[in-house]
Amino acid sequence: MVDVLHINDNNLAVESASGISFSQGYAWLKGVDVRFDLDDSEAPVGHCRLSPQEINNRYWQQCEQSAIPSNGAGMRHAADLVWQHLSQLKQQKSLNELILVVPSHYRESNLQLLLGIAKACQLEIKGLVNKAVVALQNQVHKDGSYWHFDVQLHQTVCSRIEINDRLVKLGEVEILSDVGIHLMQEALLKGLQNNFIQNDRFDPLHDAVTEQQLFDQLPAIAMQLSDSGKASVGLQHQSRLHNTTLDSKEWQSVLRPFSDRLLDVSKLADGSYVDLNAAFDSAGLDALSEAGFTHLTEVPAGSANQLAQAAGSGNIIYRTDLPISGLSSSATETAASKNTIEKTAPAMPSKGDLKLATSSRADAPTHVLHAGKAMLIDHAELSTDNGMLSLMQSSEGNVQLLLNAGKLFIMNDEGRTHLKVNDRLGSHLADGVVAVIQVL
Repeated sequence: MVDVLHINDNNLAVESASGISFSQGYAWLKGVDVRFDLDDSEAPVGHCRLSPQEINNRYWQQCEQSAIPSNGAGMRHAADLVWQHLSQLKQQKSLNELILVVPSHYRESNLQLLLGIAKACQLEIKGLVNKAVVALQNQVHKDGSYWHFDVQLHQTVCSRIEINDRLVKLGEVEILSDVGIHLMQEALLKGLQNNFIQNDRFDPLHDAVTEQQLFDQLPAIAMQLSDSGKASVGLQHQSRLHNTTLDSKEWQSVLRPFSDRLLDVSKLADGSYVDLNAAFDSAGLDALSEAGFTHLTEVPAGSANQLAQAAGSGNIIYRTDLPISGLSSSATETAASKNTIEKTAPAMPSKGDLKLATSSRADAPTHVLHAGKAMLIDHAELSTDNGMLSLMQSSEGNVQLLLNAGKLFIMNDEGRTHLKVNDRLGSHLADGVVAVIQVL
């Protein structure tokens, strides 16, 4: 089977025979090591506020040989980190033949470098496909002009998609440097800072530890707001617990300027689609939903076989148009345009290891989500750390055991111990919320 890598710097997705797994585009250059998603205690995103000078989260966005600050790990530029991450993905997921789904802002130089890195990783690339095209190939079946908004960490890539005579084709591309997940996170943290100062006379951004605690809770806060319209936020500082509450109006007020920018771009389109790439879970941007935007929440699948069959000439084909989903592979071959890119192979070293959470069940909760990290329920171990819930990976999970023992409870249904999708778990012994999700 040909595997597929969907590239987004906040949420890389790998389709393989074992299912779909995810990895965030954060690298922690810790001494002589480069760390990615090893486990919850070592995940780079869990230290991005504690050790910001050692974190790099722009390498997948750039995918070029731009220099990065000197470090003990010997990483010289963004391409080194792309290679390191891709090497570890290959090792962990046993990747061999691969389709690359790439964002619309990648140009020929980015794609050539990416192919060279893949070859250095001993990966056989069977094809390249534009991310916006493959997303709308599975969504739209009516001729017209549409927008696909790929929300990344530091920018949003706006792709105009034209659909005519059952062909989905990439048109103009616009980049919004003032709309990105990182910028939204910063705005939300400042909004929560003001809330804490007003209600508790405590500045959570004054100390790196409490800033990291607040950052880690953003996904759980979003889920609480989505469920009930209110969220309780707690922070531990010097043996004291600080609390505040937040309502959905405050959250949406902070995010409204970002929604407005996308709304400005989307005018005069037949439809608009936005991919938040796992940011803020189901809370999203309400103003976009109210304006008729469609939120893309699932990794689009189904193009791998078509692309693999069309890539038999020995050249790499970058597809920027495809038939709408459901046409035969022969129709794909004749309808889609082919832009051939030479394979290049810059010499690069190899080291490291990466562990990814992988879905194993399709009809039940599969993962728990805490501090921005999703982990398989069967391998999720919850404990308390300084009065806060902490999530680690282990060979045998303890979530169900803690529920049965009454040490955890389901916040939305305290009388139940059987887990369901979208449950929120709390503890009488520690602060923090753990969400129960399904990764298909």
